[in-house]
Amino acid sequence: MRKIARSILILVMPMLLLGCGASTNPPSVPPATAPQLLLVTNSFSNSVSIYSVDAQTGQLTAKETVPTGGINSRVIVVEPSGRFAYVGNVASNDISMFAIDANTSHVSMVGSPVPAGSGPRFIVVGPTANFLYEVNQQANNITGFSIDPSTGELTPLTGTVPTDEAPVELRFHPSGHFAYVANFNSSDVTVYRVDNSGSLGLLGAVPVGLSPSAISMHPSGKFAYVASLASNEIATFSIDQATGALTPLMPRVGSGDGPTSIAIDSLGRFVYVTNATAGTVSVFAIDVATGALTARNTVSAGTNPVALTLDASGRFAYVANLGSDDVTLFAIDANTGALTRVGLPTTAGMGPAWLTLVD
Repeated sequence: MRKIARSILILVMPMLLLGCGASTNPPSVPPATAPQLLLVTNSFSNSVSIYSVDAQTGQLTAKETVPTGGINSRVIVVEPSGRFAYVGNVASNDISMFAIDANTSHVSMVGSPVPAGSGPRFIVVGPTANFLYEVNQQANNITGFSIDPSTGELTPLTGTVPTDEAPVELRFHPSGHFAYVANFNSSDVTVYRVDNSGSLGLLGAVPVGLSPSAISMHPSGKFAYVASLASNEIATFSIDQATGALTPLMPRVGSGDGPTSIAIDSLGRFVYVTNATAGTVSVFAIDVATGALTARNTVSAGTNPVALTLDASGRFAYVANLGSDDVTLFAIDANTGALTRVGLPTTAGMGPAWLTLVD
């Protein structure tokens, strides 16, 4: 049965499973009492579940569920001001926009979904916060939108930027000068230069493990980590700070079965990987000098954990479980990075696929 489950996972990954935790490089640590919301996309019920977060315990309280108006709603991102959120709808080829009321923490959809590219598998706000980018899994390209800072409205940019086959995740270098896309079918990462206008220029590609499903940048900008679904491993790359080029560092390390997302704590000490087929999260310590990973512990999550996000204080981790329709809360050991499960999972909608915190 385990082999069958893994085979199914590999077959549906291009349309079903997710790349990386919602925040690779969390912001600086806020006061422990800072109010927070957790937003969770539900890919089968096409909705966003909103939860309030207890700043002391990390516990979630359900507030409301809002329809996205799209089909196969996947990645959700919040622009830096915290006033607007965007959801990529893979099957309806559009992006939904939401307004977040800071006073009431109410989340409401704004207008109708905006037409996007073919199969918007991943969306991300750019380094300057003026642009939103999407990778289109079916069209093998990247498209962009400008963001109106007052209204949050999206305006399509002219043209597209090519990727390789079946792009599934885009991440920016901490400097903002480079971007990287994991391409599932061609088993490589394409590298781009980012100019001052937000335009992306293709620099080249580097091969990685089989069927890369997630990519993440170390906060220092010195290293990149790529999860490969078919080969169950994490590859480490050094990053040339002048050119953005990736150089593989050996050896690769094994993950659990079916790695789908990577999150790195804000201090760059630990890597967390969701393993969808195994139903676990793996924790690795990072050698900050060399980028090398050392396995620390692996913990059980729900069924098919596909995405993970860390709170800004570094005390809690939240995991979206696609198969069990819930979110698991973990406490993080500040010294070792180890995860300890806290309480019972919180019920989400059908097929929770991505999650992000709003301060």
